[in-house]
Amino acid sequence: MSFFDYRQFEEDAKHLQARVTDLTSKEDQTPAERDEVNSLMGQIHALEDAAGKVKEAELVELRASIARGTAVSIGEPVVDPQEAARAEFYNYLKTGRIGEIMNTSLSTTDANGGFLVPEPEHAALIELIRKNDPVFGRATVFNMSGDTTLMLPYKSGHGVATTATETGARSEQTEPVFTSPTLVCYDYYSDQRATQTFLDGVGGAEGMLLGWMYEDIMEQAGADAVSGNGSTKIEGLFHGTSKYTTQFSGAAATVLNTSPIKLYFGLAPQFRSNAVWLMASATLATFVGFALPSNANVPLCTVDGNGVWSMYGKPVLETDSAPALGAGLYAVGFGDIRQGYAVGIHRNTTILRDPYTAPPYIRYYSLARMGGVPWNYQAVQIMRCATV
Repeated sequence: MSFFDYRQFEEDAKHLQARVTDLTSKEDQTPAERDEVNSLMGQIHALEDAAGKVKEAELVELRASIARGTAVSIGEPVVDPQEAARAEFYNYLKTGRIGEIMNTSLSTTDANGGFLVPEPEHAALIELIRKNDPVFGRATVFNMSGDTTLMLPYKSGHGVATTATETGARSEQTEPVFTSPTLVCYDYYSDQRATQTFLDGVGGAEGMLLGWMYEDIMEQAGADAVSGNGSTKIEGLFHGTSKYTTQFSGAAATVLNTSPIKLYFGLAPQFRSNAVWLMASATLATFVGFALPSNANVPLCTVDGNGVWSMYGKPVLETDSAPALGAGLYAVGFGDIRQGYAVGIHRNTTILRDPYTAPPYIRYYSLARMGGVPWNYQAVQIMRCATV
């Protein structure tokens, strides 16, 4: 049984396509509408791709069921292996009896062992948190295996191209320049505990606690993708001050209403179409109080019906992990995060349930291995609060 329904993806894509049709039918589109069309087309392609993958997964499951001879039996449902594992796990929690499936999930991660929790229902939660994260949700994601490091070359300088007549001589040209940031994954873990009395006395406590742990891991990784130091944790986008181009705000410890223009036009045109602003909420509040430099009656920032702020037609993503305004601090980022930042997922989040090592508490140890690094240094610019 697939966790997602491909028909829902197709239905969502259909609704977005209707909006695209409305916008493209206009004779004169505003820049904001053109940007919306580009964004919607990207979402449509992603939904269609997801629908195709889910549909193919369902076909694979169906073929496997037929091969086992268990596909079509009226009144006798096919048992999903993940659901069976989860059901036996919860049966173990209530009875303490270990069956065949539970034995296969016995872990030796801890000196005294424990059980890896089968968690198919939290996959949607993890993906939702990732997609809603301002950096993790827009970065290019590399699913890594084996080594915890990955070289990410990109062309940082153009090779020389020249012209010649049909029979003219051709000289050797200069090759392009490649830069290769290294994506390093780090262990993100959380070791939390609860009494068996609490777990028995509160309905759904086990699932609620596991959900919180997944959130804690992903939220910390997302915060580090913004401002992590790259030493013992993910290297955040705002840590790339020696890599991305820096613009100055024009004021010693704050920003001016002319500050965003420097970032906007400092970014190469090919990166502007999918560019976004990234800043703390307090920094956005400062910009909201400004008017356009050329017209004191027009606000610098606008907000749409969904509460999403924008400047110069580009969305503002709020994250309180971004540096605050202050002398010498890098408080605003602008660019195409998909091209300018890379995320690596080496190990998806798992939770080990250990009832042995910390009585009377049940110990839950969650672990994920993730990384992040500034990638194409031309695709993002950062603003420093300084005059020069």
